[in-house]
Amino acid sequence: MIGHRECVQAGDALEDVHRRFAQHQQEYMAVLDGPRLVGLCARRQIGMTLGARFGFAMYSRRPVREMMLPAATQIQVDDPLAEVLGKVFTRSDNFFFDDVILLDTAGGFLGLIFARTLMRLQHALLKQNIQELEVKQAEINHKNQEMENDLRLASEIQQALLPQQYPQFPPDATPEAGCLQFYHRYQASGTVSGDFFHVFPLAPHRVGIFICDVMGHGMRSAFVTAMLRTLVQELGHWGDNPGELLTRVNTELKAILKQTGELIYATGFFLILDIQTGQIRYAKAGHPEPIWIRSAEGIAQSLVCPSGVRGPALGLFEGSRYGTAEGRLAAQDSLFFFTDGLVELFNEQGEEFGETHLLRELLQRQGNPLPQMMDEICSCALAFAENHQFADDVCFVGLKMNRLALPGDVSAGPPAAQQYEVPV
Repeated sequence: MIGHRECVQAGDALEDVHRRFAQHQQEYMAVLDGPRLVGLCARRQIGMTLGARFGFAMYSRRPVREMMLPAATQIQVDDPLAEVLGKVFTRSDNFFFDDVILLDTAGGFLGLIFARTLMRLQHALLKQNIQELEVKQAEINHKNQEMENDLRLASEIQQALLPQQYPQFPPDATPEAGCLQFYHRYQASGTVSGDFFHVFPLAPHRVGIFICDVMGHGMRSAFVTAMLRTLVQELGHWGDNPGELLTRVNTELKAILKQTGELIYATGFFLILDIQTGQIRYAKAGHPEPIWIRSAEGIAQSLVCPSGVRGPALGLFEGSRYGTAEGRLAAQDSLFFFTDGLVELFNEQGEEFGETHLLRELLQRQGNPLPQMMDEICSCALAFAENHQFADDVCFVGLKMNRLALPGDVSAGPPAAQQYEVPV
């Protein structure tokens, strides 16, 4: 990178130095005291000094050491290139284009480097860095696209695992005319969700409802929801005893999750309903209790699990056992299952929407059709929230018992799912 090695001795007279400049095109020369570098002199400065009025007479025999630049940039051959460029290109405007002095490791003078040479070098390095960044960015974009495709596929699979059609009694009835009516609102805070629910027939006159909320968000939580759905489906023959079913789900899930070495758990609630008698049997694993609208009495209350029935979240402790509670629905009663994303919303004053608001809003709308009722609740919750958005995954499932089943409403085999659009 050395541009030239022009130099003069510190004791040389200015007129001799000026004559040396006239012999070449360089703008700067090094000033040495024997072999030792002492500074840098500039053509323009010496020319202006000697060309001024009386300048030649006054200064021509002065030594050049009196006319050196006040700030000469020096670098050594072993200085890191990034440090060199940083030093050179942070100089003030007055000295930005001055030549740079190159020394050996012992401080000996090697030559002068043009500032433009270092600028070209910096430009080349920047161009190389940009090209490398563009290649890396292309690789990142490709991987991000693959991840987005995987997430999109995972989302589609998760949506496909949700009930696409609900069990209906009798099988050919419309939702409004059958014994049961279902509706749900499901919204992931990201591409995939850690919330999930499953509605499935257990017998010709019984239906099971399972809802869960896996800790965290993203692909890991979504994968656990898929495992839970599979476990609940496989253990469905224990559906008559919800507490035993959750106990076995916990055992299987804990055995799987402990292989990961990480703390992962899920809250859950499982309920079975006998449409002939209205009897419900249910169990709780750390999940919010559903809200029961008792239409005849005009009451909204939590479906309470006694202390001996409720248990901890699934996958949290080995050996956890869950009990089974019982109740009975009457015609026109409704149950609303939900995850905490629906109620853990805060307004500008820091007040929580909470289950108290949810109970009140559901009770005020109990006479509305089920889909309208649930859509209005979601809108009400969003209007309450400070930023008018759900901060977490939301799963909201409604069940209305239009009437108890008559003998003709129940087929010999498991009820077929009614073919109608399920809201997503």
